[in-house]
Amino acid sequence: MAYILRGKLCGLICAECPEALSHVIVRLYRPRAAQNVTALAVASAKETFAILTDDEVPAKAPFLLAEARTDDDGNYSFRLEGDYQGEAVEVDILCPTVPQLKPGPKDPVPLQFSITTIQPRWRQADNAFLAVWDYCLPQRFWCLVRAHFGAWTICGRLRTCDAPHTPIAGATVRAFDADWLQDDALGVAVTDVSGRFRIDYLTSDFTLTPFSPFINVEFASGPDVYFTAQLGSVTILSETQANGHQPGRENVGHCFCVELCSKNVLPPDVEGVPHWQQVEVFDIHPFPSLAGFSAQGYAGGAGASYVFGGGVTLKGNCPLRNSANPANPLEYRFLIGLWSWPGGSDDPTAIPTMAPTSMAPLTQVLGTLVGYVFYTNGLGLADSAQVIVDAGDLQPGGWIRVDGKNVTVDMRDGTTAIVNVAPNTFLRTFDLLTINTPAITSLHPTKLPGGLPIVVAGRSLSADESEPIRRYRLGFEVRDGNTLATVATDGLDSIVFDNSPVIVALDLEELRSNACKPIAGGLVHILYTIDHPHLRFFNITISNNNGIAHPPPPLPAASFTPPPPTSNYLLRGGAGGPHLSGNNGGFPVNVALDPPCAYRVAIAWQTRHYLASSHSIDRLYCK
Repeated sequence: MAYILRGKLCGLICAECPEALSHVIVRLYRPRAAQNVTALAVASAKETFAILTDDEVPAKAPFLLAEARTDDDGNYSFRLEGDYQGEAVEVDILCPTVPQLKPGPKDPVPLQFSITTIQPRWRQADNAFLAVWDYCLPQRFWCLVRAHFGAWTICGRLRTCDAPHTPIAGATVRAFDADWLQDDALGVAVTDVSGRFRIDYLTSDFTLTPFSPFINVEFASGPDVYFTAQLGSVTILSETQANGHQPGRENVGHCFCVELCSKNVLPPDVEGVPHWQQVEVFDIHPFPSLAGFSAQGYAGGAGASYVFGGGVTLKGNCPLRNSANPANPLEYRFLIGLWSWPGGSDDPTAIPTMAPTSMAPLTQVLGTLVGYVFYTNGLGLADSAQVIVDAGDLQPGGWIRVDGKNVTVDMRDGTTAIVNVAPNTFLRTFDLLTINTPAITSLHPTKLPGGLPIVVAGRSLSADESEPIRRYRLGFEVRDGNTLATVATDGLDSIVFDNSPVIVALDLEELRSNACKPIAGGLVHILYTIDHPHLRFFNITISNNNGIAHPPPPLPAASFTPPPPTSNYLLRGGAGGPHLSGNNGGFPVNVALDPPCAYRVAIAWQTRHYLASSHSIDRLYCK
């Protein structure tokens, strides 16, 4: 049986600046006879990390078990077979270079280092054992490796000095070394939406002088760093050499992280900034992210990988009025597009990879509480009423205008009145719109309406009967309601909606001819089928009043394994084999030693829908 070990590797430049160990070679070694494997497997990596010499690498070659190369994101995967039986392995990394190394006059010299010895925690799934080992090298180790390649890195963030310390995006940041002879330009970078930037440079960028190679004036360990920043044509940060000679800026190491701020950029009026921030409780930025949405559209991180069904709430803020022109109302809408497969036909065996060619206004909406309007009721008391946006509020093109909306309110004296939403009477919630996802997914006819009859329990579904993954792209637009000029846009590249039922059927061969007849033989044959594009797990058990008599395994079971690789998203379930004319089809279970009693055969499952719970069905028999 194969052993599949996969995971993800990264290194820390600092706590807030990790980078993937991309395109490195991961080597697994069998422990040597002289090693205390148990002690090594429980030891901290800080006690086992070691950079290998040119002599130590070939000395380990006879013990090499397997090697694999990581991808762009640092993901690796091993399939170990042959005489490997799940024992502990030593993990080494061979770095041909390091990420984002600035080209220099010499080619990098590869470096191999040992991380630690691990005992993978294997668990059985289908016909293999699976284990996951993710690891991020601490800063002092990873920066030591980068130093071997002469790599110097500055990771920084630029924000406003005044609260709420808003990130400054799109600024050009330049780093310099404060030198007595000349100021060396170390590099330049542009800040991203979170205000972060990264500058990579080499030793030669701050040691060379106009007289090099005869005079290199930098004798200390690192440069004395100061910064400037421009936003467009405006200088918003202008440090000097004096900043480079302050504590924390002198002789910085190969990995240097810094927080910068500008007093020349004022934080925006947050209330006046339209933005879309979340789907339910999951942030849409950054995309993709470890806790938000994956590139494939699954939410909550790899272990959760949630999909969405029913009503799905989109959260954010759209002010009533345009802050740039306060007399003008704002309108917002969402757009939707569907990912597809090459050739255009549904494919239940793959995630759709063809991006939407167009986006349409999202008009399938449910009533959404977007805020409260405040008024004085007929008794002269302060009161409030909900402001609900629903399909009746959609204008042509799917646009929604809350400003000026008429709200019928209870005057508490037996009458009602109309109150108009206005800035001085409205308190918004964080909800923008609730998507009616069943109305969206129902545009695709159900593959197997009515489910699977019990009489055919045990057979596998065909491709035409299996629901595929429905992956969508969402967009957000805000415009001035008078000028129709676009004020803000945003988007989520990928999200998965699903409202398809779990296809499940369960029966026993021994009950097909007479459901009331006790089981007389030593075997029961379970006929089961379960299928869904987003299954988290399923399992089958046989129990009586004393508890579980036959657990999984050896009874059938399967569970979702967190990605990578992408194929792990395609766990669908299974089938035990169809009914046979000899009543010996399906999955056989030896019950010969079970005492006479009433028994329950149950199949339980749960999907990866956000907030989903588990379900089960059963069949009863007597012995």
